[in-house]
Amino acid sequence: MSVLRDFWVLARPFWGTRHSRIAWLLLASVIGIGVLLVQLNVWFSYWNKDFYDALAVVDTARIYPLLGTYCGLVAAAVVMSVYLDWLRKLLILKWRAFMTEQLMADWLRDNAFYRLGLAGEPDNPDQRIAEDVNLLVTDSLDILRSFISAVTRIVSFAGMLWGLSSALVLPFVDQTLRIPGYLVWFAILYAIFGSFVAERIGHVLQSLNYAQQRREADLRAELLRRRDHAEQIAFYGGAANEHQRLMQRFGEIAANWRALMDRERALGFFSVSYNRINGLVPTFAALPSFMAKSITLGGLMQISTAFTQTASALSWFIHAYDEIAKWKATVARLTQFSQAIEATRHGRQALPQAAQLEARGLSLQRPDGQTLLPALDFSVKPGQWVRIAGRSGLGKSTLLRCLAGLWPFHQGALSLQRGRSLFLPQQPYLASGSLAALLSYPDPALQPEAAMRRALTLCGLPALASCLAQEAEWSRVLSGGEQQRVSLARALLQAPDCLFLDEATSQLDEAAAVALLDVLRRELPQVTLVCVTHQSRLSSLFDAQIDLAARLTPGLEPEPEGACVPA
Repeated sequence: MSVLRDFWVLARPFWGTRHSRIAWLLLASVIGIGVLLVQLNVWFSYWNKDFYDALAVVDTARIYPLLGTYCGLVAAAVVMSVYLDWLRKLLILKWRAFMTEQLMADWLRDNAFYRLGLAGEPDNPDQRIAEDVNLLVTDSLDILRSFISAVTRIVSFAGMLWGLSSALVLPFVDQTLRIPGYLVWFAILYAIFGSFVAERIGHVLQSLNYAQQRREADLRAELLRRRDHAEQIAFYGGAANEHQRLMQRFGEIAANWRALMDRERALGFFSVSYNRINGLVPTFAALPSFMAKSITLGGLMQISTAFTQTASALSWFIHAYDEIAKWKATVARLTQFSQAIEATRHGRQALPQAAQLEARGLSLQRPDGQTLLPALDFSVKPGQWVRIAGRSGLGKSTLLRCLAGLWPFHQGALSLQRGRSLFLPQQPYLASGSLAALLSYPDPALQPEAAMRRALTLCGLPALASCLAQEAEWSRVLSGGEQQRVSLARALLQAPDCLFLDEATSQLDEAAAVALLDVLRRELPQVTLVCVTHQSRLSSLFDAQIDLAARLTPGLEPEPEGACVPA
């Protein structure tokens, strides 16, 4: 029941709103056509009886009209089957589009995708969004449709089988025995036995399917990482090492796949045997009555059809066991992912905004709760340039992320400066697409072309000024220094009120870095800038600094109320 509850939590946003009317109409159409197809099978069973009775006595006057009826039934079945498949796929598309959009929005909103990475995110979020949603939607509809079809077949054929088997006379010792609807009872007991055995054989399939989905996604993620770092791997000459590590990943897939194969083989031996026996049981059960001529050949065929349909429907759990196991694994993965996203928002409050960036008793923690930086007190006036100083490993970059509103693990009072902030990391994010879109990111609207050309020229990239419409994988086309120049050009175009630089000029020589920061000072005179850098020549450009090493030295007198130590 917990799986059904988790599934409804995932499905409710789509099916439980007024916007889902078309979806409910599509679902009703799919179910309705499926029910009609079952009814067609009932009509086929009656046709079988009439046809084989006419064939047994060579009644030509009845045979040819029955062939015409058969053609009509087949045509109806073809039309309904084609439209059933088309409507099913349309519903899958609508449901998948809704769930994908919702899950993506939840993952991206409030930087949940970033916070998940800080505290240990569930494996392969890309696979959960792209593939697991598709599996959930497709398997849910297919399982529901097959279940309703099974119920409909039970309703349609069980009554027929009851009436047909009640008329059969069974030899018993020297007497005859008549059991009302005995084939129905046999089908029920047979299905209960089969379901029990299937559960005992296949109970581990859910965990194996869960592991298989994870390991397949792990391999895809590893391949993408190799592509993203192709140049570094080539420089190291690490192809052989990477091949070995990737094959180890594939070995994990193969081992789990083998375990899955073996378990499905055991289940297959049982389910295939079970299905084969289904077709023989009614024939042998009714054969004595046929030999005694108490039923006709057509009656024997009708009993066989009715029993097969009833037993197959009652054994729905056996036939669908593998699909149900995969479905349960998918529900578990998406539920885990959704809960992890929601957990990033528990207890989180938006940081207040004030006239200036200010911290009082601000302490930083690691994701595991350990203290990274003790209480800090400082303020940064609007338009002030401040450098965060200290040796590597003290937490400079973490403090910078906290001041930008990205690091959630902190205590004390922190107020952000009003207005728009921009954070430039050491390794810029350069999305594929046109250079104009790259410079305008994250705003989808493009900046004026003249402004983009000017920004590129000011940042030392005049050759790119004529390439605004060119599309490329810029993270591969541009060198590290060029990427950082593009990042600073982006800052010029967006003109934020507060700018945070985390080693944003580290891949440039110090003279070029000084020149670029001079451009920022000249072009954005009102910007508040907080920077982490190890380039010594840049120190003279800042108005003040926050020296973390001095603040962590035992016995140091507390610094006076105020902001930063003058540079």
